[in-house]
Amino acid sequence: MFIIAIGIGSCKKDISLTPSSGVTIDNYFKNQNDITASLAGIYSAFQEEMMGAGSASDEGYGGRYNYWGDVRGDAFTGSTYATYSVVEMAHNTLEFSNAAADWAGLYKVISRTNLAIQYYPQVPATDPNVTPTILNNSLAQAYAMRAESYFYIVRVWGDAPMWTAPYLDITQSGSKPQTKAITLIDSLIIPDLKKAYSLIQKNQTPTIWYMSEGAICATLADVYMWRATATGGGGAADYQNAITWYKNLFLAKGALGKAYGATNANLEPAATWKNVFLTPTNSNEPIWSIYWDYTVNGCACIPVFVGLSNNPVQLDANFQTKWKALYKTDIRVKLSIDTLNTLNHINMLYKYYNLTPTAAGITPVASNLNFNVYFPMYRLSDVFLEYAEAAAQTNDLPTALTYLNYIHSRASTTGATYTAAQLPTSAAMIDAILQEDQYELLGEGKRWFELIRTNHVHTLMDPILNVRNGTTDPITGITTPVTTGFIDAPNRYFWPVSQSALNANTLLKQNPGY
Repeated sequence: MFIIAIGIGSCKKDISLTPSSGVTIDNYFKNQNDITASLAGIYSAFQEEMMGAGSASDEGYGGRYNYWGDVRGDAFTGSTYATYSVVEMAHNTLEFSNAAADWAGLYKVISRTNLAIQYYPQVPATDPNVTPTILNNSLAQAYAMRAESYFYIVRVWGDAPMWTAPYLDITQSGSKPQTKAITLIDSLIIPDLKKAYSLIQKNQTPTIWYMSEGAICATLADVYMWRATATGGGGAADYQNAITWYKNLFLAKGALGKAYGATNANLEPAATWKNVFLTPTNSNEPIWSIYWDYTVNGCACIPVFVGLSNNPVQLDANFQTKWKALYKTDIRVKLSIDTLNTLNHINMLYKYYNLTPTAAGITPVASNLNFNVYFPMYRLSDVFLEYAEAAAQTNDLPTALTYLNYIHSRASTTGATYTAAQLPTSAAMIDAILQEDQYELLGEGKRWFELIRTNHVHTLMDPILNVRNGTTDPITGITTPVTTGFIDAPNRYFWPVSQSALNANTLLKQNPGY
């Protein structure tokens, strides 16, 4: 007898195949409430994987959006309170025992989406209130969330097992070999997202906590941007595909009921820039955000948490010095970081919190445990900068300059813009876009993937790693090996397959370099 969990279940056999409690499949997927509960389970599993388990004691292991997308980059590093797992990330010394190397949480999401995709279509037969529109919108979200989970897996680990059917027989083997990353992209991720786009109801004002028309377009464009330089990717053709999906996104509506548009008209104004993070439903810039309500989920103890506890992650000192120099010319500096390093929270990120600096800086308080966190998966600024990158990669420098300046000029206290003379080549333009990305999207889990996608890992990380490595961790007493830049590239661009996954799936092979 197969049992399905409505909420968050336990993990078995490397993925969430047999949750510990719930109802039998024969008695489930009978009405609209079952679909609603199933979607809630999909989103809650993804939210937990991105943000953590809602406990300060989980701080060293939650927030994988930050660990996967930021800590290996050039703006963050381990603090003096870092776990050794974080030290490994910051020093490019990852091992398969690393706490964030396990993909089981993403496969839990995938397991739930596989059930949804198979069983949602049968619900109208027993509940006539499930109209074709309700069914299609629900299926669209399931397809999109499956694609999003596999997209993370492809970017973090590369090759990985492909599961597309529910696990209904406990005697069935839970082992599968890895599928090539490019095959996962071409045979699952892109088809799933295109299927989701075909099903989702168009021209609707979205609830930004869910996969909507705009979120599906943003994800598809992001996938094509990644595919362009991936092994077996399509280069210029993929950039053109990305541009097509950005243009589709511009036609979709945001939270205020207005189309996102292809200009800067619907960017959040500079004076209220932080609304994107504090009140995203009152802004037309967010496209898809995670809603973490502390009254329901507990503390959002993400790696850049601002409570009185000691965080494992902090801003890289060199980055902080560079950005602080722009304090008077860039509105984002004082809205994002504690420029005076108050208390023991040196180099902490404050952009997700309703904290306002004073002459004494920002003082963390115990009540910060009670902050909601609305984490942006995609927003219009993110899309505009990627669109500028796609334009630069296809030698459309005027378009790239326009979209880069939409973000740059909003952040400038004087409305300063780049000129074509300053950025005369695609390479110069991409360098400027990456710099703007670092400031605008700081701590949003994008940076590491951008460095790989644009082939900037060595350019930006080698000098940093040469400084970081060879140092002794004050807590563990462990000295990281001295290296020359980013070792064993491109193998170590990817994470190792975790020991728990290798133990559970005997057909897996460890990624090269580990």
